[in-house]
Amino acid sequence: MQLARNPIVVGVDGSTASLGAVRWAADEAARHGCTLRVVHAMSWEGPADGQGVVLDAAAEVRNWQPGIEIETMTIGGSPASVLQDQSRTASLVVIGGRVHEGGLLDASVGAHLSGFAHCPVLVVNNGWRWADPMSSLPQHAPVVVGVDGSPSSQRALAFGYGEAAARHVPLVALHAGRTRPHEAVAAEMEPWLRRHPEVETRFTSRDAPVLDALTEAARTALLLVIGAHRVGWYEHPRPNPVTQLIVHHAASPVLVTRSV
Repeated sequence: MQLARNPIVVGVDGSTASLGAVRWAADEAARHGCTLRVVHAMSWEGPADGQGVVLDAAAEVRNWQPGIEIETMTIGGSPASVLQDQSRTASLVVIGGRVHEGGLLDASVGAHLSGFAHCPVLVVNNGWRWADPMSSLPQHAPVVVGVDGSPSSQRALAFGYGEAAARHVPLVALHAGRTRPHEAVAAEMEPWLRRHPEVETRFTSRDAPVLDALTEAARTALLLVIGAHRVGWYEHPRPNPVTQLIVHHAASPVLVTRSV
């Protein structure tokens, strides 16, 4: 799926993990022809030189992807609130997750954005793995998409096929939870197979909890793509807690799609 031409926003905090997220964001911006907006949320917990943080990250991007347009911003507020506000005009928000070095952009921010952002969110878990310019981003593992027959999983398939086609890797459609007949999963996938004959596609069902099945699949995935939806019948339904737990626990980067 082609991203809208709105900027891709990436949150930075000066940590090695967030620099790895910047590399992923720059790669997405180059693939989709989008401007990359590097954003630092200024708070009392963060580094004093916020402008230095974004300028350093932008300098790294120019080394990795010299052809893309870059914007830099420092904004007062918590990372969660700043990035949620930025998501209103973004095509994608990218953030590092599961920081182990005291950075601000940890998995809790990613979990918040997975429920409340206004655009898709890419949480680059353990982003320190790709902070070194000599470290290659994943190239050969499959894109795994969680499917359950819902509109949110259809959005996830659209994004997943876009990523798999652009990266020339297979796509694995995984259904978990209450067992569905293999024929039902195959029927859900049939239109996507016709649209994307160039993408090698595998689909499977696992009679296991969704969290367990998807986090296990993420161990060997290039990217895990899941659709977000809210639960409850109240005026302001709450985010799906399973989605937030997947964002916390998946070993691979997690792309959470949203309706826009």
